[in-house]
Amino acid sequence: MIGAIALAHGDDPRLAGRLASYQRRALEDIAACGTEACGVHRQICDHCGDQRMVPNTCQNRSCPHCQGRERAVWVAAREQELLPCSYFHVVMTLPPDLRALALAFKVIVLGAMLRAASDAIDHLCRDPRYLGGEVGQLAVLHTWRRDLGWHPHVHLIVTAGGWDEEHQRWINARTFGKKKKPFLLPVEVLRVAFQRRLRRLLLQAYARGEFNDGPHQAFPELASERDLRAHLARSLERRWVIRIEPPFGGPQTLLKYLGAYVNRVAISPQRITAYDPIAGTVTYTWRTNAAPNEPQSATIDAVEFPHRFAQHILPPRFQRIRFRGLWSTAHRRTKMHIVRLALGQRTPPPPTPLPPPTPTPCPVCGLGHYQRIREPRPRQPPGERRRILAALRRIRRTATPVETTIPA
Repeated sequence: MIGAIALAHGDDPRLAGRLASYQRRALEDIAACGTEACGVHRQICDHCGDQRMVPNTCQNRSCPHCQGRERAVWVAAREQELLPCSYFHVVMTLPPDLRALALAFKVIVLGAMLRAASDAIDHLCRDPRYLGGEVGQLAVLHTWRRDLGWHPHVHLIVTAGGWDEEHQRWINARTFGKKKKPFLLPVEVLRVAFQRRLRRLLLQAYARGEFNDGPHQAFPELASERDLRAHLARSLERRWVIRIEPPFGGPQTLLKYLGAYVNRVAISPQRITAYDPIAGTVTYTWRTNAAPNEPQSATIDAVEFPHRFAQHILPPRFQRIRFRGLWSTAHRRTKMHIVRLALGQRTPPPPTPLPPPTPTPCPVCGLGHYQRIREPRPRQPPGERRRILAALRRIRRTATPVETTIPA
């Protein structure tokens, strides 16, 4: 459904000045996904030998239609890296005063947010007053609310313990209370550390002139360093939302929750309940934590929907998944092995077997299934893709539009 909306309205002139070039390219990929514009490949029936041509998928990391197996592979790989210990779930949110700046300068502000969050946790956990060891961190950036609003926040999986390099030992997280609840860090201490580091990183970026590119004229707080300092000081007066909680159902449950957002942006196709090309509207639903059994819905202009969707598409080469500490790339084969031995685990857990892709049955013989013929996949020239997309759009606009409603 998202691909159909992108195909019908992705070239609307009202979107021309509201989207960056990489956002337009991502919408074009999503519009072309599963159509001839992405090229085709051959499949053959393993029983009767019947052949057919099938359109390729776009494989864009923002496409909600073709990244399901990649998500499962990512979760399985992360499960192998889990250490035999408990974990904390940490959420850090950007305050409202800085969200507009983050929307205009995504690489600078969101990158600083991810780094500040990991730096704060790493620095405090190394302090003997709280833990005294190096923890493992996996950070995943989200930029959306369930209603598609702009709401940057970071989810982190943090080990409930750390590695003491000096004494070569594992230190478990402390507990408190009669129920011996695990304790990572004081929330207020983490909040202050996160705020200070983010403030310093943004001021350093301003001093390097990184805010000079882009729509900096639209932000009075970027007129001078003094104005930016005053704006950051005002934002620090707010109570930034930070949560530290153990993952419900264990780390595997949290990994699957985060994995659902690794190769997808903002909304799944199942949440779009109606698309009316005649009226030019899209209806989608979401649920809130306050009333999970009462779905909310909104009906918006069909041209506004791609814009709300595209604002959550991140710039190319921006890493929204980051590893730190024991899970950093440099420690995967060295320190991780030592920590596993210290925790009594000699080998990583076996990988979770993934179900094979469901083959398509052959309608000719009714006995076999289509298998893809392995051959080089020619890259579709950009000009040819644009031509095919334009032709598909002309066909759709000349056909009689019919309202599409997805049953609940």
